[in-house]
Amino acid sequence: MSRPHQYIALVTSLPHLGKLFTRKEVPISEFRLKQRMSMLEEEHRRLLRELVEITAWAGVAKYDRDDEVIRRAKQVIDDLKDYPDLQHLVGTRMETRTLIAALRRRRDGQETAGDIASWGYGRWCGRIKANWNDPAFGLGHFMPWITEAHRLMQSGDHIAMERLSLTQVFQQLDHYGALHEFDFEAVGIYVLRWVIVERWSRYTEEDAKDRLQSLVRAALDGVATASGSEAASGIFNDNTLSLEGATS
Repeated sequence: MSRPHQYIALVTSLPHLGKLFTRKEVPISEFRLKQRMSMLEEEHRRLLRELVEITAWAGVAKYDRDDEVIRRAKQVIDDLKDYPDLQHLVGTRMETRTLIAALRRRRDGQETAGDIASWGYGRWCGRIKANWNDPAFGLGHFMPWITEAHRLMQSGDHIAMERLSLTQVFQQLDHYGALHEFDFEAVGIYVLRWVIVERWSRYTEEDAKDRLQSLVRAALDGVATASGSEAASGIFNDNTLSLEGATS
């Protein structure tokens, strides 16, 4: 699908997802969403699979080492060269993972950032390394959520930490989503939103605890961690766009 009117038909067929944390049920099932995505041409379906994979915790959990995740992210960003806003979304998500990984490493007693180039990605690696002992790594003045994430991680408030991290992701999607309406970027951003809303709709406190533990281990920390519906195997294949368990 490449003609503008076809994108209009696809986007207008997708129900409004609403605000994060406000729905107990998603307005469109995975099965129906995949049916809608079949309207995309094969190249766009391939790019969408890559986008979901690299921005989903379950997707990156299949990689054993940090450098593999970073290398894969760079490959996806290169593949998205015709879609700069999706490139920025992938880069921003990787930077968020780096910040969460740094918080976890520090919480677990790591005294310095060490060789952050081997496990971190993006603009903030130098700032994290230089301000390791600052609760927000010297970034709190324009990213106050990091200070709050530090507090929640230290206190072990799993639900609140998960809500905070998902809120940051949703805000990133809202920012870029406002720039697109009837194009491939709009479709990709919708799917990434759906992944988050669907996951939260079946959340429990125990899920949050297990999820946070998996999240902070898998966040560019060199550990392939996935369990239950979030197991990375089976999420993606060459013939279908599978979204189950692809939590952001």
